[in-house]
Amino acid sequence: MRYLKSVLALVLVVALFTGCAPSKDKGKVKERIKVGITMYNEFDPFTEDIRHNIEENLIKLQEESDVEITSTVVYSGKDQLVQNDQVQDFIDKGYDVICVNLVDRTDASVIIEAAKSADIPIIFFNRQLVEDDLNRFDKLYYVGANPEESGQLQGRIVLEAWEKREDELDFNHDGHIQYVLLEGEAGHQDAIVRSRVSVETIQKGGVKVERLKDEIANWDRQQAHTKMTSILHGYPRQIELILCNDDNIALGALDALQDYGITDLPLIVGVNGQEEVLNDINEGLIEGTVLNNAKEKGRIIAEMAFSLSLDEPIPADVNLTDGKYVFVPYDKIDKNNVKSLIN
Repeated sequence: MRYLKSVLALVLVVALFTGCAPSKDKGKVKERIKVGITMYNEFDPFTEDIRHNIEENLIKLQEESDVEITSTVVYSGKDQLVQNDQVQDFIDKGYDVICVNLVDRTDASVIIEAAKSADIPIIFFNRQLVEDDLNRFDKLYYVGANPEESGQLQGRIVLEAWEKREDELDFNHDGHIQYVLLEGEAGHQDAIVRSRVSVETIQKGGVKVERLKDEIANWDRQQAHTKMTSILHGYPRQIELILCNDDNIALGALDALQDYGITDLPLIVGVNGQEEVLNDINEGLIEGTVLNNAKEKGRIIAEMAFSLSLDEPIPADVNLTDGKYVFVPYDKIDKNNVKSLIN
């Protein structure tokens, strides 16, 4: 009887400690996380700037925490099928969160279904996917900027320059702006909206415009140079404005003008705020650009990836719209403020 009482007492003690002890995994903070990053292309200076800032901020987060962070970057070579396989590979290898710079913004279904099945968060960035797709899984997010804002700021740069120097810029003195539009990419949301809104903003400002040519340059400096050279053969002296969907294209357009021997440069306006363009603005070769803040985007994506990997809430300083979107504001850059940015 005494033996039985001793056994029962031992069982009660074990049960008591077992019930009070926390679960082995419950509330445990991960010691290591893995972040996968897949880029649409390795030759785009702006998206590379975002990628660089994501990695820089992940390093800072590792230094500030007790969590070891591994980040892996892969490039899809503008092939959506390749990118789909890259995402699946990240999932198979147990990555905690995946950051995706989509190849085709209208073809995210395979990636979304794979992430949903594995219950892994995806942060899309800089190529805004279709709204219905983003709502197919509660762990999908998008980090980018409002393309309408960039078009409006491009238009304002043109209007301000025209107001101050119309006599100098209106080569044929007809009171209209003869312009060329160099677009980033066919079907790209930012390119479509930015192109339309920039022209509409100029028109709403009371200036009449005449489009001479509209070409796709695919965010590529050399393509922009080739397209602009061809345009100059048809309009060697008539172009008063070149609206460019990004700075890489603006640089290609400037290269073509200089190679062609144009000395009275038309207005050239870009988007992104690349360092080389800032220097050209300071020298008066390019009229202005619109800062697409790659540094801030990189910080936000890194902080979101860190929190999502640890199953923690999105940081309070990340301003989510509709629980899904983060839109980083643009800023106008022209000769009035470019020196402060260079410095």
